[in-house]
Amino acid sequence: MFPWEHAAVGYILVSLWSRVTDRKLDGWAVLAVLFGTQFPDLVDKPLAWSFDVLPSGVSLAHSILVSVPVSAVVVLVARRYKVTTVGVAFAVGYLSHIPADLLYNGFFFGNYGVIRAFLWPLSHGSESAAGGLFEQTWFYVRRFVVYLRRPEAWGLVVFEVLLVGSAVRLWLKDGAPGVGLLKRSVTGIRRSIVK
Repeated sequence: MFPWEHAAVGYILVSLWSRVTDRKLDGWAVLAVLFGTQFPDLVDKPLAWSFDVLPSGVSLAHSILVSVPVSAVVVLVARRYKVTTVGVAFAVGYLSHIPADLLYNGFFFGNYGVIRAFLWPLSHGSESAAGGLFEQTWFYVRRFVVYLRRPEAWGLVVFEVLLVGSAVRLWLKDGAPGVGLLKRSVTGIRRSIVK
C-alpha cells in the first residue's frame, strides 16, 4: 500500500473511534495517526533496503509479534502522561497498517503469501534486494505505473479515490484538526528565519 492509502485508512479508523468514544481529535492526534500509519515502512524499508539488516522491507515493524506490544506500550505511556487520544491514534494508525497491507496485496495483486511477513521473526516474506531506499522505492513506483496501464487497474483507481476522498471528508467534518498546529509551526519557522 502507498503512504497516502495507509494515512487514509488510519485516519478513517481514528475518526470513527473518536466519534464512538466522544473524543475530540486535535492536531497532535492527527500527527500521531499519520506517523503511526507510516511507522512500519519507516522502520523496515530503510533497514532492509539500505542497511541490509532485515530480510525484507516487510518484517520487524510489520510483525504482529512486535506491533501489538509496541502499540500497547505507547497507549500506556500516553495514558500516564494524560494524552491518551494521541497514544490511541498512533496505535490505531500503526495496527491498521498490517491488515491494510495484507488485504491490498491479496486483493489487488493476489499475493496472500505476504502473511508470512507479519509473523517475523518466526517467518518472513520474500527477501528484499538491498539496492538502496531510493532504488527500491523507484522500482515499486515503476511497477505501480505499469500496473495502472492494465484494464483491471481501474478498480484500484476507484478504490483509491473513494478511500482518500472518504478520509478527507471525515477530516473536514472533524473540523480539519491539525491545520492550526501546521500554521503555528510555519509561523514559528518563519519567525526563526527572519531573526
